[in-house]
Amino acid sequence: MKISGIVSSGVFLGLIATALSMHAGAAPQALSTPAARELPPLELVQRIPVPDVSGRIDHFTVFPKARLLIFSALGNNTVEIANTFEDKVVQRLKGLNEPQGALYVPGFDKIFVANAGNRTVSIFDAKTFALRKTIELGEDPDNLRWDEASKRVFVGYGEDGTGAIATIDPATETHVGKDLNTAGGHPESFQLEKKGSRIFINVPSDGDSVEVIDRKDGKLTKWSLGGAKANFHMALDEDNHRLFVVTRRPPFLIVLDTQTGKEVARLPAVGASDDVYFDAERKRIYAIGGEGFIRVFQQNDPGHYQIKADIPTAVGVRTGLLVGNTLYAGVPAAGSEPAQLWAYAIPD
Repeated sequence: MKISGIVSSGVFLGLIATALSMHAGAAPQALSTPAARELPPLELVQRIPVPDVSGRIDHFTVFPKARLLIFSALGNNTVEIANTFEDKVVQRLKGLNEPQGALYVPGFDKIFVANAGNRTVSIFDAKTFALRKTIELGEDPDNLRWDEASKRVFVGYGEDGTGAIATIDPATETHVGKDLNTAGGHPESFQLEKKGSRIFINVPSDGDSVEVIDRKDGKLTKWSLGGAKANFHMALDEDNHRLFVVTRRPPFLIVLDTQTGKEVARLPAVGASDDVYFDAERKRIYAIGGEGFIRVFQQNDPGHYQIKADIPTAVGVRTGLLVGNTLYAGVPAAGSEPAQLWAYAIPD
């Protein structure tokens, strides 16, 4: 074999080895495959029409066993009940007055609705949907929470100067115990400790702070939000001692240490937001905002957070509910389009 030109002995031997391997039928070296594209944290997979509903959509609850998603159509003076399996609204609760909070109570099969317009909480049978009782509380009943340990429903109500958290016994359907007073303002979203006795409360009219009330003795303390205002909603990561507060002026996600009340992190959030949820399995926070998107934050560890993605919705979408591997959002009617429920799947 004649070699033309100048070839080093090392290169020559390499060429011989390559030729021999090809002659022996050796498999060619596999090409490297590109890295798999990361899936978005939320994917729109379902749109459920909500006919004949106008105006603002407020807070949600769920009846898991029946696969019913229940939400307050505040601008329509109704509560809408959708079957997520059948993709349609199956029931409407009428006779309400500016319904804001809605709560399904397991074990009692009852639906509680807070009516801002007439100072009441309505109690419905979750099987027949018949109205069972109406309880008058005070001005502007709003958010509702269920406490499994005490078997009580907690309700925020009151106007500026008279804000409080009331307690209802779902068995007797009566207003019980002593109300827990805020520093004076109307309570918006609040969260109950499961392993403790505190309630964390957003009181937007109270300036730039979160109020903390001990259920045992009513003692109240305040945690500063460092100048951020209009804190309407919050979520709790109790295991890691973290409280997530979303403000509107300016839009921030503020993370507080529930052991000290001190700020841990602050990140830009979505504007006009009215619901935020913590996904404990994936360590994510979902803030639903009226600007037209859901901002997803990643908890890298309890002290560090980052913005992961912005998922498009529609302008005016401010509320929803996290249920298992799905985040639902309430979409108000716009133009010729009816109100809808949008379901976003969370990839495993």
